[in-house]
Amino acid sequence: MNAEYEVVISGAGHNALCVAAYLAKAGVKVCVVEKNEYVGGGVLTREVAAPGFKTDICSFIHVMIQGNPLILNDELELRSKFGLEYIYPDIQMCVHFHDGTYLNICKPLDMMIDSIARYSKKDAKAYKAFYDWSIQSLDLLLAGMYSPTPSFGSFVAMMDQSEEGRGLLRAMMVSALDIIDDWFENEKVKIALTRWVSECMIAPQTKGTGFVFFIMVPMVHKFGGGMPVGGSGVLSESLERCILHHGGDIKLSSTVKEFKLENNECKGVILDSGEEILGSKAVVSTLNMKQMFPDMVKDAALPEGFVTSVERLRPSDFVCFQQGFALNEAPKYKAGGEIDEAFLVEFAPSTLEGYLRYFDDMSYGIRTNHNPVVACLTLFDKTRAPEGKHTLYLYEYTPFELADGGSSKWDEIREEHAEDVLNFLREYTTNMGPENIIGQWIQSPLDLERHNSAFKEGDFMQIGAFLDQTMGNRPLPGWNYKTPVDKLFMCGPGTHPGGGVIGGGRAAVQAVMEELGIDFENVIS
Repeated sequence: MNAEYEVVISGAGHNALCVAAYLAKAGVKVCVVEKNEYVGGGVLTREVAAPGFKTDICSFIHVMIQGNPLILNDELELRSKFGLEYIYPDIQMCVHFHDGTYLNICKPLDMMIDSIARYSKKDAKAYKAFYDWSIQSLDLLLAGMYSPTPSFGSFVAMMDQSEEGRGLLRAMMVSALDIIDDWFENEKVKIALTRWVSECMIAPQTKGTGFVFFIMVPMVHKFGGGMPVGGSGVLSESLERCILHHGGDIKLSSTVKEFKLENNECKGVILDSGEEILGSKAVVSTLNMKQMFPDMVKDAALPEGFVTSVERLRPSDFVCFQQGFALNEAPKYKAGGEIDEAFLVEFAPSTLEGYLRYFDDMSYGIRTNHNPVVACLTLFDKTRAPEGKHTLYLYEYTPFELADGGSSKWDEIREEHAEDVLNFLREYTTNMGPENIIGQWIQSPLDLERHNSAFKEGDFMQIGAFLDQTMGNRPLPGWNYKTPVDKLFMCGPGTHPGGGVIGGGRAAVQAVMEELGIDFENVIS
């Protein structure tokens, strides 16, 4: 029997859940349809390494969402009513160089400046000056991140009206490394700051990445990266509770096969089972655009060249290989000191040349040296493991297509690669031998694609955050949330403001509400 709603949403990642929660709060009869037996998408926590040990399956640190009114103003009462709580460690990240030295990225600005000063007093002063410059534009930039974006041309014209705007435009066109070269002199400071912004899954020397550094610096000091108590997936779970509280429905273990069209208007979704779930007013998809067009919209009247443009969308520069561990005790670093107090530890080569070659090698499908991200989140959140025990998040950048066998090679080498990464960590710690490991979970880039088909080629950003694929250009110029199919909308990491834990569904839902004649400001007031 077919089910009927006003709005149907395909996928239950955190962006889709944001859209559903705002709509449900507005009184819209909404249904979220998800292929897995749980919600979350890339914001998901499961007991996969061992029973009782909570592992974040994809994201684990929530930075960009902290400035979102969804969290900042608690617009959906996720924090006050539905169980979301954040911890904000002072030492957000420790960049651990291969030579055993390290540099801290800290939430308190004075701590950050002191950390840089150990390498260069000149760079410490420059960092303070850069912060003072960038913080002036933060509120304006954040307002644009959490609302529908104007066309890219309109944005450029607006920015060109002031000296500050033109400075921002330059930051968008150059690379993060270009900006850092302009401001800083010490190689390790440059490596640490670019390592920080490479989490957008683009090499720091790639043009068009300067904007990321420009916004990350004031963001981390004003808000800080947050860690949800109980796991990254608690954000998704709190949104789920919000949706159900306001009368929305969520259908799990329900895979969308295609979108139901009549006269180029989307009427709902068709499941693998043949069941149809109808949306009388709109259908919203968080699937990858390359999944949707043209295969899932049969007989749609698409503009000439549209499918070709979709096919040309480029993935991120690299993807990730991830492991989760259940441990008897937290790792102990040979470097000692503050490194044991860091939210996360990110390894990096000790020279700028070696560091940049690491990214260059990945562009050719080469797995070279290891530079993992390591996070023992139970140091801050005891709820993630049995009393006295710990979890470990171990993640590193890698190519999806390997030079020596393509993506299918991952099935052959996943355990070997996992052991190589662990052995690298053992070189810098004293207690990561087999006796400390209770359980282990491995996820290759190919495994991630299988887990979430919207992450094609293992890319949790869906498409790369390059300048030609960001803001009003994301995913395509003229097609930000609307699609050429009437009443079919998009949201998710492939749309503005992009991937990562941003809460971008807040921007997408405003476009949907405008179509439905709902005043968004009344909903959040």
